Amino acid sequence: MPTVSRIRPRRFAGKFGIDRLFQGRYVRTQLLYVIGAVNLFVAMIAGAIWVANTRSATRVEIEASLEVAQRLASATVSNLANHGRLDTLAERLPLVLRDLRHVRILLMQDGTLAMQAPHTSGGRQEHSRAPKWFASLVSPTLTGRSIKVVSTSHADPVILIAEPADEIAEAWHDFSSLAIVWVALNGLVIGILYWVLGRVLAPLASLAGGMKSLRGGKYAVRIKPPRARELALITDHFNRLAGGLDSAREENSRLYRRLIAAQEQVRREIANDLHDEAGACLFGIAANASSIRVCVNDQQGRPAALLREHAAKILDGADQLKAMNRRILKQLRPGPLGQIKLALIVEELVNDLQRSNKGIRFAMRFGSLARSYDESVDLAIYRSIQEGVTAAVRSGKSKNISIDLGEHGSSAQSGRRGKQPTLRLVLWFDRAIFVRSKPKDLAIATMEERAKSLGGTCAIRLASLKETTIRIEIPIKRSAGECGLGP
Repeated sequence: MPTVSRIRPRRFAGKFGIDRLFQGRYVRTQLLYVIGAVNLFVAMIAGAIWVANTRSATRVEIEASLEVAQRLASATVSNLANHGRLDTLAERLPLVLRDLRHVRILLMQDGTLAMQAPHTSGGRQEHSRAPKWFASLVSPTLTGRSIKVVSTSHADPVILIAEPADEIAEAWHDFSSLAIVWVALNGLVIGILYWVLGRVLAPLASLAGGMKSLRGGKYAVRIKPPRARELALITDHFNRLAGGLDSAREENSRLYRRLIAAQEQVRREIANDLHDEAGACLFGIAANASSIRVCVNDQQGRPAALLREHAAKILDGADQLKAMNRRILKQLRPGPLGQIKLALIVEELVNDLQRSNKGIRFAMRFGSLARSYDESVDLAIYRSIQEGVTAAVRSGKSKNISIDLGEHGSSAQSGRRGKQPTLRLVLWFDRAIFVRSKPKDLAIATMEERAKSLGGTCAIRLASLKETTIRIEIPIKRSAGECGLGP
């Protein structure tokens, strides 16, 4: 007795085969498969019914032909016997039975049976013979009938045999004609359905394209509602979803801009406090320590020596705190932005990052640059470099960093007028400093929002685990007489 584990694969083998047939197929192809399978199933049922009817009709017609042939043969033999002309039976009988196509005659001649086929009239052409498989399918089960003729001259018997080949040939002709018509009509119907289903299901392709756009962050995409009610409902929900995501992105962008503004405000306040309060305190400490040292310079003895030593340590500590304060001030507020050259500010930032990270090699390249573009643009470039390098340092993977800054698309470079130039910053890292599967890094989001707030773009390309490229482009807004200057 088979176990359950042996029965299950057999039970679901057909199901798995159908699943493999439909897996990965388009909806239109699956529907055409189903329609074709239904048509084939209906054709098989109709063919079985047609074969049964053909076999029955063939049997009835052949039995009727045998009955008529028996009567005509009996009358012919009796007539010839009465006139003493039985010797002409082999010539006369086929002429009498010439209109019966489904009968063959066997006559005893010289002790042997000889086949005598009826002579057809009107020169009718017989249909081509049917294939053996078709003949065995529609051929009925028949038995021959014999007529024994008894006369004064001891006549030989006449045997009549049913011959369904002509009827089967006619059935094959009808079947082949119907099959050709059926195949042609089904091909036409399948072609029409292929075109109609393509038109009906076209919104699904638009919906797939819309989903791809949403995945790429293009939330402004909308799909035109189709005429089909069900698909129109789906596209309506999609458009609402896209609208909600677009609104959420705008809200997130607004919050990011507020966060960036708050960060800059906090940095500005901290820098002012460090400059005004901490700087003044350090200046007071250094001044008092210097006064103490001056006062004890002319005195002798151990207490005076200790005071001079402590005053020197206080001055050294104050100098270190001043240097640290200046470094923190530079990170919080990079000098008078908009008043000095952008190239100098960036170069000083990169030099500071190089001193802080000895294991990383930096490469800088400046193209055509103006002295300054605006405080907000200069600050966006400065912060983008700072945050990108900080992210690379935090990942601990990148060993080579390249910084490329310059104008692109200007009339002097492209030779075309009317195209708005952009300030392009390209940061290249020799390792992947961001992970695709994680949520968007705060540094990426901050750089994107900084560029977007100035009407620019920020594109990040991750080449597997090999390298990362950050490209930021900000449109340049300046007067017509202003031109780019080198660094």
